[in-house]
Amino acid sequence: MRARLIILCIWPAIALAAQAQRPGRERPGTANVPETNPYTSAEDLELGRRLYLGRCGHCHGQSGEGGRGAVLNSGRFRHGGSDRELFLVIRQGIPNTEMPGAFSLPDHEVWRMVGHVQRLGRQGAGEPAAGDARAGAAVYDGNGCAACHTVAGRGSFLGPDLTDVGAKRAVRHLRDSIVNPDADILLEYRTVAVTPADGRPVRGIHLNEDEYSVHLRDVGGALRSFLKRELKEVALPRQSLMPAYTSLSATELENLVAYLASLGKKGAP
Repeated sequence: MRARLIILCIWPAIALAAQAQRPGRERPGTANVPETNPYTSAEDLELGRRLYLGRCGHCHGQSGEGGRGAVLNSGRFRHGGSDRELFLVIRQGIPNTEMPGAFSLPDHEVWRMVGHVQRLGRQGAGEPAAGDARAGAAVYDGNGCAACHTVAGRGSFLGPDLTDVGAKRAVRHLRDSIVNPDADILLEYRTVAVTPADGRPVRGIHLNEDEYSVHLRDVGGALRSFLKRELKEVALPRQSLMPAYTSLSATELENLVAYLASLGKKGAP
């Protein structure tokens, strides 16, 4: 009888937990988030600007022009542009991206950042791409970019998927990534070089590592695993597998940048 009573008590808790974990449900504590920002005074906006510069400007640009993070001064927000939607993005972060959640901040500080981001969004579009996107598509194909990158399901997965990169990265960041890919390497595309005791070094994307083994995706796209006791060296060079395309002419570079900047936007070639 006692065992039955325990089971009956536990079952509702399990059901509630399962319900809370269903896809599409907001996290606990978000139901009471207001639709409109309650902190919009001049003082709040100034404090929000300072918070943004300290916590967000490194990735999104000091003026919201973008970089490693999305462009914020164009007025287009991929995850919703209402006050409430921006609050939830800042508070919770974006899963499977480098955008962390500001869980440690009190609500009023998050709201102040929302106010500043909304102000950035009213500034208008950032730096425009000067090149020809259709000519840039030919530069992309002619330089073998699809051997590592994917656009709309076409290409390889050794490098980042570029299907909507234009909606996520500023023009300046795209240009820098082409001519100096070592300057900013995404965490999920860090390189590793392992040297077997009886073979030549193997380079690839660092997937996982523990006390006994290291796992990588080599430049041919194959998954490789190595036991550390069988290796002479495991190195993590701060170098991208992508070569620097410094041989492109100025016109080819700007056309390629224009093509990448168009991806994820209406009318992309």
